[in-house]
Amino acid sequence: GGGKGGGKGGSPAGLSLSYWCFSPGVAMEELKALGVRSVLLASGTLAPLASFAAELSLPFEQRLENPHVIDAQRQVWCGVLGRGVTGKVLNSSFQNRDTAEYKRELGHTILKIARLVKGGLLVFFPSYPSMESALDYWRSQASMMASLEAAK
Repeated sequence: GGGKGGGKGGSPAGLSLSYWCFSPGVAMEELKALGVRSVLLASGTLAPLASFAAELSLPFEQRLENPHVIDAQRQVWCGVLGRGVTGKVLNSSFQNRDTAEYKRELGHTILKIARLVKGGLLVFFPSYPSMESALDYWRSQASMMASLEAAK
């Protein structure tokens, strides 16, 4: 039996102990040892690049890092709303997020904000299933989805 886990012969009662390395520098050192001479990284979310480069444990001779395209002081608002536009509690707990009342209040609140805010609007959900559930509900309410799409 193998001693690497899997519960057969090497581990009592199907238990195993695994060691994982989450340092990207280890993988980059392996690439360097294989003779890789160039690495191109492109992302809109790696800033600040200096700390990211340090995590990779390799020097970068050439770097291009541009400033953000938005003015965070004037174009970003981040907050948490405890109540929606009709005064109902906006509670996205697991027990509450699939109720029609919550999705209806969330939709009306997003619609109100979308009508007030120029340009784009970014809404964060606790998970993809939560977002899909809300979208499915709003699609089932034809006027709700039409209003949201018209606002943005």
